[in-house]
Amino acid sequence: MNLILRYFKEAVRRFPRQFLASMALILVITAMDTFVPWGLRQYIDQVSRRDDYAVLALGIGFFACYLLVKVFIKIAWYLSLDRFGGAYIEELSLSAERSMAEASYADVERLDPAVVRNILYTDIFNVFRVIGHAAPSMLGALAVILAALGISFFCEPRMTVLILLAAAFGLLLSWLSRKVLSRTAGRTNAKMKVHDAWCTQFVEMLPLIQTGGLLDYYQGKTSANLRDFIDTAIREDWHTIFWTELLSGYHTLFSIALSALLAIPAAGNSVANLMFFTMVSSLIMDQSRLLESHFQQVMKMHVSFAHVEVLRTLPKRQTGDETAPFSTAALRDVSLTYPGGTAALKHVTCTMERGDCIRLSGPNGSGKSSFIKLLTGLYPPDAGEVLLDGIPLPCYRQEALERQILSISQDERLLNETFQDYLSLISGHPLEDEQARALLRQAGLPEDGRTIRDNGGSLSVGQRKKLLLLKLRLRLEEAPVVILDELTAGLDAETAGQVFALIRETAADGDKLLLVIDHTCGDELPFTREFHFENGELHISEPQERNVTP
Repeated sequence: MNLILRYFKEAVRRFPRQFLASMALILVITAMDTFVPWGLRQYIDQVSRRDDYAVLALGIGFFACYLLVKVFIKIAWYLSLDRFGGAYIEELSLSAERSMAEASYADVERLDPAVVRNILYTDIFNVFRVIGHAAPSMLGALAVILAALGISFFCEPRMTVLILLAAAFGLLLSWLSRKVLSRTAGRTNAKMKVHDAWCTQFVEMLPLIQTGGLLDYYQGKTSANLRDFIDTAIREDWHTIFWTELLSGYHTLFSIALSALLAIPAAGNSVANLMFFTMVSSLIMDQSRLLESHFQQVMKMHVSFAHVEVLRTLPKRQTGDETAPFSTAALRDVSLTYPGGTAALKHVTCTMERGDCIRLSGPNGSGKSSFIKLLTGLYPPDAGEVLLDGIPLPCYRQEALERQILSISQDERLLNETFQDYLSLISGHPLEDEQARALLRQAGLPEDGRTIRDNGGSLSVGQRKKLLLLKLRLRLEEAPVVILDELTAGLDAETAGQVFALIRETAADGDKLLLVIDHTCGDELPFTREFHFENGELHISEPQERNVTP
């Protein structure tokens, strides 16, 4: 509950105007809801004394106008709640995404992707339901109850105490019914799961049933499971009907008892008093049930707040303020172990500098990808350190690393945008439409405003690789470190040749550090060294010593 209160306070603090607007409308609704019983009491007294049909007609017209006005105020209130809750969950979603982006990728990777998606969608919207609707509605219901009790106590204290006791007893009955029905529903669901598992087993065992004469055995078990389920369902239905009718009957009984009590002439009551206290009791009962219902909803959604909090409190990866371009990169006795104890890299030491064109080779799972993730700052090493010009990598600003290290992988996801917008976004600066179309034309890609879907899954392998090649061309100039992971895999010979030509041209400038994973290039690229990985260990060879088969 403390977590929910903290989030609610945060929402109020961040968006006070939207919250105060909704609270103002709640007060108006409260005043209207509590004024009506009192106003009708006075009105009926006047009508009964004067026997004036004009006053009667005027009162009916006024009440009709009241109902119409209340409808529009209720609409305005719900819209204000949507704006308040919507503004907060927008900020909450951005906060969760920012926290994930600023955390160590290794910490984020430990989370189940399905769970993360559920948090960013389902749990965020559950928070919206609580902060934007349930919590303010609870405040509104409480305000109406207190106001109704106040005006009732002012008119007749003894009747107010009776109404209050009746409402409290009604809430107790409602709470008991929820407990009982929840328990019986749980038993029914358990029986359904048992039968579901048995049906699955029947399908799996069908060959043996057909050949082993086990049909009678399985059908006997099926009958027993179904009888057990039906008996449990009957008990659940019995409890459901009993408690539903009991609660309904209690409210009806209390209304009749209250009306009878108020109708006793000896009590000095009038038709006005009868109507007044009946309306007040009904208002308090309804708002009490609403308050309890929202409270139950809030408690059920507590787990959603806990899930969102997990994302918002991910530890930030270590970053510094260093932004200067670097010329060398080095790993000093670096080791990396994945969760579960699998060693990805073991005591790796190497130095790289601008002008190097290095081939990364080795079987799948040998450590190539882990080496790249360490160099780009996605993974922190378990031991040793990564140095850029002798400065530990965590001392660099993340923006500087993103600008200076260009890493392109064959498995890279693409943005779900048009081809033109994708090029503008990944280039780092907006491109004119004609400029973007010219680039697409040169690459042999459609320039008809086609949209990328499924993060590139809707494109052919060739189209994906051509877009990645355009990204390489657009970002190549500003990035001193370029990492290419199987960029030519699946390309036709002509496009692959364009990639090789671009790499050779870049290497010839001698101003870039090139790291290339490519099993198709043979000797076509001017590698200065080869980094061969085997079971997490690094073996370095010069070109003339190259004796490792890619």
